[in-house]
Parts: sequence; C-alpha cells; structure tokens
Amino acid sequence: MDETTRMLDLLNSGFPDLAALPPLAARAAADARVRIPGNLDDVARTDDIVAPTADGDLALRVYRPLSPHPLPTTVYAHGGGLLHGSIASHDGFCRRWARGTGSVVVSVEYRLAPEHLHPSGVADIVAAARWAAASGLAPEGVLLAGDSAGATLAALAALALRAGGGSPAVGQILLYPMLDPRMASASYRTRGRGYFVTARQLRFYWETALGTDAEEIPADPALSPWFAADLADLPPAVIVTAGLDPLCDEGREYGRRLMAAGVPTVHRRYPDQFHGFVTIPDYGPAEAARDVLWSDIRSAFTKEHSA
Repeated sequence: MDETTRMLDLLNSGFPDLAALPPLAARAAADARVRIPGNLDDVARTDDIVAPTADGDLALRVYRPLSPHPLPTTVYAHGGGLLHGSIASHDGFCRRWARGTGSVVVSVEYRLAPEHLHPSGVADIVAAARWAAASGLAPEGVLLAGDSAGATLAALAALALRAGGGSPAVGQILLYPMLDPRMASASYRTRGRGYFVTARQLRFYWETALGTDAEEIPADPALSPWFAADLADLPPAVIVTAGLDPLCDEGREYGRRLMAAGVPTVHRRYPDQFHGFVTIPDYGPAEAARDVLWSDIRSAFTKEHSA
C-alpha cells in the first residue's frame, strides 16, 4: 500500500461526516481535530493583531520569516468550506509558507457561515490586503492566497480589488479552489466519493454558505469568480489542482479562463492526489508539492525575476 492510499484510508475512516450534522455541530467536529503544530520554530515570530474594518474588528496573525526574501506579503485565507477552519487550523501551514518562501504571511480570521453568509468573507480578505499595504507590511505588494474555499475568497478578493482601484495585489495563489456553486463539472461525478472530500460534503458547504439550495444559486460573480465575465487585468496566478478531487475540473478550467484573458498563470496538477493534500504535514507528496509551490512563488514574484 503506497503512502497516498494509506493517507486516504486514514482520512476516509477518521474524518467526521460533516454533511450529516447541523452546520454549527459540523464546525465543532471539524475544529476539534485542530492540534498545536510541531513546527513553531519555522518562523522568527508571530504577531496577533486586530485590524479595524468597516465591518468590525478583524483578527490577523502575522508570520515573520527567519530568512526574509524580497517577495510580496501573502494574505492567506484558510480552507474549510466557508463553514469551519481558522487561523489556528492553518497555523502550521502558514509557518511552513513563511519558511519556505521567506515571505511575511498574514493569516485572516474571516467571517464564516451560517452566522455570516457568503460573500461576507471576501470583504475581510480585501480589508486584510489593504491593511497590509497601508501598514507598510507589504512594500512588494500582496499575494492573495488560500486553499479550497479560502482560494475562492482570494480569487474574489482579486476581482474586488481590481474593481475598487489601487489594488495592492500582485499575485493570487489558489490551491484546489472551490469555484462552481452549481457543481456541474465532470469531476464531481467521477471523483465525488471515496477520495476524502466528497461531492455531498461540498454541496453541504455551498448550501450552508449561501443559505439556499444548490438549484437556486444564481450565476452571480459576487459569489464566485466562476461567474465573472471579465478576468482581464487580474494579477498573475499559481493554481494547484488534485486529480482525485471533485473540484479538479473547475480549477483547471478557471486556470484556462485566466490564461485566455491574458493573465500569466501557472497550473500544477497532481493527478494522484486528493483535495486538501498540500497542507498535510509529514506527508511525502505534500512536502514535494510544497517545494514546487515555494519555487513557483519565488520564480513568479521575486522582483528581479518578474521585472
């Protein structure tokens, strides 16, 4: 049995069936799995900050790298289906990001459904990006980044900042983004069961986040970049997809649309991996993919390389 099969068996047998629970109970069940990471020394220090915004105070955690590199500051939106997850759930991954890239990372405690229906969290990512720029923390600009639902927020934030003018965003890093609320792509059917995150679970996430049945979701670009008619003039993108993920096809298609709109885009597809794999610690395929990601970020966004 190879490492990926063992990991999938562990996840399939051990992760709670969130779609069988009420939303707040599902959040509690997922967040109960969060542990203190074992890589606290990957960064020089962290600072917990409360930034005032138009929608209230916003909690941020700033990760300072041990060996700073001249890169944009990453504003990171955690995954969790817009229902669960937190700064704490992705603490270890943000530490790895800061160490691997040498960049400052700002993790955002954005608002979650069902208390705050989507797209409330987009405003929080936009506010965090503007705060990072205004505070002097991002002299090289901002990378908008996230995994799964967090990648959706990052992509939406890129569109919102473009529309608002004076965008500090110089890149977007989208790890297996959750893009199509109507869940129409073929990979929902071919990879919808047996690979950790299921089509049923993703439907539960979308319906909880939007407060409506999937069949009634409008094609509104405020809800997803999937519905955006114009992707031109967005910052360059790095997209990671996993071949065993129900979201694989929509991530690939969004990358194609960005490239068609003239947006420089790197797409890394891992055909034998599953949704969420990149953030798993001590998992060989994730460690290899992270090394490639750090290299892609340095190559695309280090000033002397991107000039």
